[in-house]
Amino acid sequence: MKVLLDTNVLLDVALARPQFVVASARAVSKARSAPHLAAICAASVTTLHYLLRQSMPDARARQTIADFLAAMELASVNHAVVHAALGSAMRDFEDAVLAHAAAQAGVDAIVTRNTKDFVKSPVRAITPEQWLATP
Repeated sequence: MKVLLDTNVLLDVALARPQFVVASARAVSKARSAPHLAAICAASVTTLHYLLRQSMPDARARQTIADFLAAMELASVNHAVVHAALGSAMRDFEDAVLAHAAAQAGVDAIVTRNTKDFVKSPVRAITPEQWLATP
């Protein structure tokens, strides 16, 4: 099963968020275990950098992003993705962009802690724990 990791899962790992880091770190580890198993949305990269820079030096934030990208594919955000997100029934535009990038990338699921945010997504959302339970 190929997945796209939501920004919150990546932030859980990069910032070692106590209540979420264990499951999210295991999900990232699984993503790193095989080529082409996971992707990151291109829009997540700038969001990650912005949020990481609030907690760490720029060089460390960039290295963290590079480490994620070394292990995962990048799901593109292009005109078609943004146009689909603009017309989406999803309430949050950023989530809609991520969901439509996931659809364009042909992933099977979005791994997120906030599955309720993706109820109207073109790609189903699952938790890190659910993904970890799959072979």
